Amino acid sequence: MLTVKDREESGVMVYDLEGQIDGGPESKKLHDMIKESLEKGQKKFVLNMQDVRWLNSLGAGILIAAYASAKREEAILKLNSVSDRVGIVLKTSGLIPEVFEVYDSEQEALNSF
Repeated sequence: MLTVKDREESGVMVYDLEGQIDGGPESKKLHDMIKESLEKGQKKFVLNMQDVRWLNSLGAGILIAAYASAKREEAILKLNSVSDRVGIVLKTSGLIPEVFEVYDSEQEALNSF
């Protein structure tokens, strides 16, 4: 199960994720929230992955879909605080560093815009 909370920091939408990204309905909610923000004109996103304990291939697909939606709208989506366990899945699937920019902390991600 994934819990998603959103907030705005310095003009950037930050999504605090907690739990596991497994492609289920809760995971799909993340993509829906990003699409809603895109419709409102938001162009900068950070996914705070600090409390994500697990990610499978379906979850990686959710992240890819969110990235693709952002890219279509000329928006930028970055990740921060990716755990080793989650990072392995993202690296193995070729998403880090080829697709996602990853930062050690939220502040570093915010400063990168």
